[in-house]
Amino acid sequence: MIGNAHLDPVWLWDWREGLNEGIATSRAILDLMDENPDLTCIRGEAAIYRHIEQFDPRTFGRIKKYVQNRRWDVVGGVWVQPDMNLPGTETLARHFLAAKRYFSERFGRDVTAAWAADAFGHSAGLPELLAAAGMKYFAFTRPRRRQLPLEEPAFQWVGSGGARILAYRPLVGQYLCERADITTRLDKYLAAALASRIDNVGVFYGLGNHGGGPTRRLLADIRRWAAAHPEIKVVFSGLHPFFAALAAEAAQRGPGWLPEHRGELNFCMRGCYVSAARFKSAYRRTEALVHRTERSDTLIRARFGGRPADLTRAWEALLFNSFHDILPGTSIERAYDDQFAWLGQAVHECRQAELAALNLLAGKVDTSVPQPPADHPAATPFLVWNPHPCLYQGPLELEACLDHRPIAAYAGRPEALPLEVRGPNRRPMPFQTIATEHASFPNLAWRKRIVINVKIPPWGWSVFTMGWLEGARRPRVHNPVKGGGHGIRNEQLRIRARKGARGVDVFLRGRPLFGQGGLQLAAVDDEWGSWGDESETPASAKREEIKRYWKITGVHLLESGPERCALWVRFSHGRSRADLTFTLARGRAAADVQARIFWDERSARLKLIMPCGGTAAAYDVPGGVIRRGSCGEVPGGRWVRVETPGAGFGFASDALYGFNLCRGVLEASIVRSSRYADTRTMPASAEPWRPAMDLGELQFRFLLAGGDAPLAREAEFLEQPLPVLPMPAAPGGLGRAGSLGRLLPAGLQLLAVKPACDGRGWIIRAREIAG
Repeated sequence: MIGNAHLDPVWLWDWREGLNEGIATSRAILDLMDENPDLTCIRGEAAIYRHIEQFDPRTFGRIKKYVQNRRWDVVGGVWVQPDMNLPGTETLARHFLAAKRYFSERFGRDVTAAWAADAFGHSAGLPELLAAAGMKYFAFTRPRRRQLPLEEPAFQWVGSGGARILAYRPLVGQYLCERADITTRLDKYLAAALASRIDNVGVFYGLGNHGGGPTRRLLADIRRWAAAHPEIKVVFSGLHPFFAALAAEAAQRGPGWLPEHRGELNFCMRGCYVSAARFKSAYRRTEALVHRTERSDTLIRARFGGRPADLTRAWEALLFNSFHDILPGTSIERAYDDQFAWLGQAVHECRQAELAALNLLAGKVDTSVPQPPADHPAATPFLVWNPHPCLYQGPLELEACLDHRPIAAYAGRPEALPLEVRGPNRRPMPFQTIATEHASFPNLAWRKRIVINVKIPPWGWSVFTMGWLEGARRPRVHNPVKGGGHGIRNEQLRIRARKGARGVDVFLRGRPLFGQGGLQLAAVDDEWGSWGDESETPASAKREEIKRYWKITGVHLLESGPERCALWVRFSHGRSRADLTFTLARGRAAADVQARIFWDERSARLKLIMPCGGTAAAYDVPGGVIRRGSCGEVPGGRWVRVETPGAGFGFASDALYGFNLCRGVLEASIVRSSRYADTRTMPASAEPWRPAMDLGELQFRFLLAGGDAPLAREAEFLEQPLPVLPMPAAPGGLGRAGSLGRLLPAGLQLLAVKPACDGRGWIIRAREIAG
C-alpha cells in the first residue's frame, strides 16, 4: 500500500496556490503519520520540498525525521513531474541532476525510483535517460490498459542502448482513489493479481490532484480489508521498498521471468501535443536560449577565465514550466499569464549572461577597423559566435547604422550608397542588401541590412565589418540564387506559388518534394477540450477529416538574389490567414520558412499538409529516435524524417510537436483552439464567451529538406541561431576567426557544455545518434 498525495503545482489554480498546498498537504500527512506508526507515504518534486523548506522549516524538519525513519520515501528524482514527450533531452536530464542533488544534500538519499503519476505518455528514450541519471526503477499510471495493453504490470523497459529499467504500472486504476472506494479497489486488485504471475502488487492510494493523501477512513478501510483477507499480506510501503521486493522476486524466479518492453509507452491525451501552441513556442525558444547561453558562457569562461554565469534561476524556470499540466497546455488562462512571465525572466537573464560572455570574447579578439578619412564614419565590426561543435556554413544577416545621422548626400537615393563588407581575412566579400526591420525614413540612407554567405568555425568566432566606402566594389557572386515572378530557385531547390492555388510546389534536384497539391494548409474540426479525447476514439486520435483547405491569396517576391531569394505566400480562409516566407540561400540544400499565423477559429486545429508518399517516419524524441508507422497523432520533437521509396523527406521546426503520418501524407499540427482546462466536447458555437486558446498571431520557423539531410544538425541551427553582435572596434590578441574546440565524431549530438555542479571543471554531455 503506497500512500501518496498527487499535487499539481499548476493546473486549475496558479503556482502560488499549488506550492502552498504542498505545505498544507504535508502537514496533514505528517499528523496522520504521528497517529499511525505503520503509515508510510511517498513524495517527489524537489520544487515542492524547497518551497516547504523556505516557508515552513518546522514541517520540513518533521519530513526529514520521517525520511530518516524510512517512513517518508523521497521518490521521483525530478524538479516537478514533467511531461515525458515534449521537453528536450537535456531538459529531462537536468530534472534528475537538479533534484537528485537537492535530495542528496537535504536528506542524504540517493533517489533511484522514478515516479510519473500523471504524465501523458513516455518517450522511447527515457530508459537511457533514467539509467544515465542513476535511476533503477520507474512507476507510472498513464497510458492506461485500454490505451496501452501490457503483458504484466511489472516489466523490464529496455532502451535502444541496452539500458534496463524495472518498470511498474498498477493493475487497476491509477495513483489516487476516492474517500469511500478503497475496499472495492482492493477487491479489483486481488482479482487482477490472481490472474498475474507476479506476487508483489503495488497499490497507490490517497486523495490527489490538489494534494490530500491518505485519510483516517482510508486507513481504517484498508485494515478491515486486510483482516478479512488473512491469505494476503498487506504492507504499508514506500516506492523504493516495493521495487526492492519486486526485484527480489524477479531475481528468485530467474532471468527472463519478467517480460521485456522496447520502445515508447504511448499514447494518451493526444490533444496535449498541440494545445497552448503559443506557450509551447515560447517554452521552446526559452529552452533553446538557455542551452545556447550556458554552452557559450561555459566555453568562453573556460578559455579566458572569469566566474561562469549563474543560470540556476533560468534552468529552474525551464524545469518548472515543463510540468505535465503546463507545457502540454491543460491549465487555466490565469496560470499561463504567470508562466509566460516566468519564462520571460529566464530569457532576460540569459540575454544578459550571453552578452557578458560575448563581450569578454570580443575584448580578446581583433575587431579593429581601418582609420576612416577625416569626418567620415568608420565601418562597424560584428562578432559572430558559433555555439555549436560543428562548422556553420550558410546565410548570415548583418544590420547596423552606417553613421550616427542619416547620410544627407544620398537622400532620395539610398540604394546608391556604396557599401563594403569585409570578412575575417579583411578582404571584400560579396553580399546582398535586403530590407531593414524598420520602414522609417525610406528615402534616407542610414541603416543597412545585408545577407552574406559565411563559414563559422565550430565553437568559434569570426569578425566581419560593414561600412560606407566611396568607390567600393562588390565581388561577384558565383552560382547566384535567382527569383522572379512566382518562384525562386538555387542549385538544388525550386519553389513556386500562384495566387488561387491550393498549395506551394517544392522541387528538390528537379523532382517534386510533395505530391499533388504541394505543401498546403487545412483546418480540421476539433471539438474536444484541452486534453483531446480521453477515450482515444479513432476520430480524435487521427484528426484526418479535413474541414477546409486554404487557398493562396497573395504571392510576392521579397528578395531576388544573388545570395538569397525570399518568396512571401499568403494563405487565407475566412477570418484567418497564414503568411509563409520561403527563403533559398546560395549553396544551401534546405528551404527555410518563416511562418506567421493569424488564427481566428474555435473548436478547430490548423495543419500543415505535406503529401510526401511515406508510410513510416523516424521522429526525434527525448533521449532518442523512434520509428513509427501510421498510428494517429503522435508527439515529435525537433525533426521528422519520412521514409519514401525515393530519397525521403525531412522536416524540422522550432515550435511544433504534434504530427500525423497517414496515407502518404505528413501532417504537422500548428494550433488548436480548444478552451482552457476544459474536458468537454463542444462545437465552435457553444459558449462563445468562454475564451479559447491561441486566437491571434503565432510565429514559428521550419525547414524542408531531402531525406538525406543531417536533420539533427539542421534542427540545432534552426533552434539556436548564431548570435551576431555589433561591437566597438578595438585591437585584440586573438585573430579575427578562431575556434575553441569541436566534438567528434559526427554521430555525437551535443547536449550540454556546463560547469560541474561542484565547481571543479566542466561537463560535456552528448548522446549517440548514429545508431
